[in-house]
Amino acid sequence: MIRVDPAALRAASDSARQLSDQLPRMSDAVTASAQDAASSCPGFITATALVEVADAWRARLAAVGGAFAQTAANLATTADRDEATDRAQAAVYQAAAH
Repeated sequence: MIRVDPAALRAASDSARQLSDQLPRMSDAVTASAQDAASSCPGFITATALVEVADAWRARLAAVGGAFAQTAANLATTADRDEATDRAQAAVYQAAAH
């Protein structure tokens, strides 16, 4: 038998949602830092590389944020379904007992 704790699933969902919500700010910070650094060395190939790295990080952080958001939704759905299953099984048991 597998035991599932809907409260634990919801807590994990909340944590994943918080990470998903924080990632855009992290991405903005990475981009701003790279742009500041790039503007400090105009004409150098390093400036272009910094912008390319920032763009790559922005895309990766967006993908990770999306994955965390999907994980949060899946965990919440699983908690809801588990509780619904428990309620349905309890109703069947109660009906059979009477």
